[in-house]
Amino acid sequence: MVSKIVLKLTIVKKRDKQGRPIYRSPRIYLPTKLTDDSCFPFREGQPLLAKVVGEKLVIEKVMKAKRKA
Repeated sequence: MVSKIVLKLTIVKKRDKQGRPIYRSPRIYLPTKLTDDSCFPFREGQPLLAKVVGEKLVIEKVMKAKRKA
């Protein structure tokens, strides 16, 4: 079971034909060692909610709204 792992924030920059930056895409990659662990709580394609709480990044499952009868 993986309880902690060090990650890096990467920013991918796309440029136009003249070489000027037009797009920034911040990404946090999760190693396979973490995501393939049986205790990892998320699945591919699942909607997630990310929020900053103090100095932490918190990622949670998005709960589906219950239908009213």
